[in-house]
Amino acid sequence: MKHFFLLLILTSYCSLAQTRVKRIISKTAPSTQHQELNNKDINRLNLESKIVGKAALPILYRFKNKQLILNGAGLRELLWVDIYACGLYMNKPNSNAKDIIEKDEAMIVRMDIISKAVSHDKMVKAFRKGFIDGNDKNIITKYGSEIDEFLKHIEGLVLKIGDKIDVVYEPNLGVSLYINYEKLGTVGDLGFKRAIFNIWLSKNPVDKSLRGELLEGATVYLAADNR
Repeated sequence: MKHFFLLLILTSYCSLAQTRVKRIISKTAPSTQHQELNNKDINRLNLESKIVGKAALPILYRFKNKQLILNGAGLRELLWVDIYACGLYMNKPNSNAKDIIEKDEAMIVRMDIISKAVSHDKMVKAFRKGFIDGNDKNIITKYGSEIDEFLKHIEGLVLKIGDKIDVVYEPNLGVSLYINYEKLGTVGDLGFKRAIFNIWLSKNPVDKSLRGELLEGATVYLAADNR
């Protein structure tokens, strides 16, 4: 009987893992399904998107004068509930987390909310917890005031399904927060960028499965740019 229950648990776990893979399978949707954006900072290029859960993440982004590629994408889950689809955009494909964190170049973490359970209070708590869990105590102390300033931009916002949150790093400027393509503010420096990106890419990330998906290195998406 004991072995029967163990087998049942293992079977259920494998089934859940397979379901996650199906929800983030490399699948593209024509860009005509999405409204063209003309924000002066972030523009979606007229190319295909990757379907992640119930969201469509553009494979290529133009940020100001830079074209960034979707390095990897996945789902942030909590107790098997999909919270948001997440994508990492970079200049070139890269699968080395430490190298990505250290790089002083433009990059974006996109979060596309797909759960009605998300609120500004929960998002603020999640950011703060990820910041604390992903960084050493000296980094937490050093950038405590910066994370407070950064999270003030989220406080009071009414978040809903379909909202898009972009965490954007620019060299010599800092980390900017965009909500639905509207810039809310910029905080910190390269050191703060490292601390923020550790939320998703450190050895103790907010979601280990998501970390692996963000580090796919764009191998799946490069073909779309060369067709």
